[in-house]
Amino acid sequence: MEELFVRPRALTRMREGPLGMCIDTFIGSLAAKGYSRDSRRRAAWLVGDFSRWLDGRGVAAAAVAEDLVDAFLRGRRRRRAPRAEDRSTLLRLLAHLAAQGIISTHSPERDPTAIEQIEAEYVDYMRYERNLAPATIRSNRITARNLLTFLFAGGPLTFDSVAARDVMAHIRLTTKACRPNSACRVVGGVRAFLRFALYRGWLDTDLSAHIPAPAVWSQSSIPRSLQDDQVLRTIAQCDQATPSGCRDYAVILLLARLGLRAGEVVALQLEDIDWHTGELLVRNGQTRVDRLPLPYEVGQALAQYLSEARPRCSSRQVFLRAQAPMEGFSSGTAVAAIVRRALERAGVDAPSKGAHVLRHTLATRLLREGSSLPEIGEVLRHRQQQTTTIYAKVDFPSLRAIAPSWPGGAQ
Repeated sequence: MEELFVRPRALTRMREGPLGMCIDTFIGSLAAKGYSRDSRRRAAWLVGDFSRWLDGRGVAAAAVAEDLVDAFLRGRRRRRAPRAEDRSTLLRLLAHLAAQGIISTHSPERDPTAIEQIEAEYVDYMRYERNLAPATIRSNRITARNLLTFLFAGGPLTFDSVAARDVMAHIRLTTKACRPNSACRVVGGVRAFLRFALYRGWLDTDLSAHIPAPAVWSQSSIPRSLQDDQVLRTIAQCDQATPSGCRDYAVILLLARLGLRAGEVVALQLEDIDWHTGELLVRNGQTRVDRLPLPYEVGQALAQYLSEARPRCSSRQVFLRAQAPMEGFSSGTAVAAIVRRALERAGVDAPSKGAHVLRHTLATRLLREGSSLPEIGEVLRHRQQQTTTIYAKVDFPSLRAIAPSWPGGAQ
């Protein structure tokens, strides 16, 4: 705090009120996440004002909650123009207070609903008894919440009255605009929760057995890929003179040269790069770990990012946000956004804007260069050979060689 405010009177004023005891640690946490000096000064003034506002109303630090944040900001708007980040700053303050044990993470205003109680019990079951991956837990939790809300919204939570037709009505409504693979995930999540309800004794019959799987035709589409020159143009559009461009360059090379999935890029940790052996440890899920050779071009890009552009922070993830808070990517969405922006800068009209298009492109290029399908499956780390056979559809020279002549002699 002393580096932000030279005048002792300003420091004293910042530390008034019930939050004065924790403002220093909160501003310090912002510094650790890469917030600029000006951002930290504004946050300190805001928290100081909030603390004095609480003091004037006799509110102790332990009673601070989100509704008080909203009330403070409403009153503050009458005196000065609000800033867009004011509310998010104060919500980060609440998270900091909760981490310090000053306030409770549970809202004192109400008890959890019956649906929330079941949801919490289901999460514990998936985490501690099934040992499922965090992403699977999140997906199944949302699916279970949507199902319970559909079945019991506005009424008592009684499983005795639940029938297969009720569950199917929810599935039809939820998957009406979904792609086949998304519909499969919804159905799988619903079945998983129904089996849990049977396990807990809430259901007398296994309703999951009455839920049919959506029709998904294997190998029904052709993988969409980019041309080699389009990949080169996309890579070239990453401005390596900027921190974000340096990061994006390394991310796109990992996707294009090694065929990594977006989630695998997100999961990369600093210790996963073995500089001595020239290998990369790639994690997929909780248990599967693959070792891949680290090509020179990719290694150079990673080394440049880590030594010159990666912000300093406590996170062990390789790739971080370029702006505060300096944290690791939370999901593959960030990687997909990097690819989408690079494609747009390069003026590439890609068949798909996601990160997976570069994985398809790598497989297609290997096929054109003469690699066999089993070899491509090894590069892409497919668990089942059937997953790789879809690329046989883009091997047009081989398909022409075995295709029968068109009637009438037309080519």
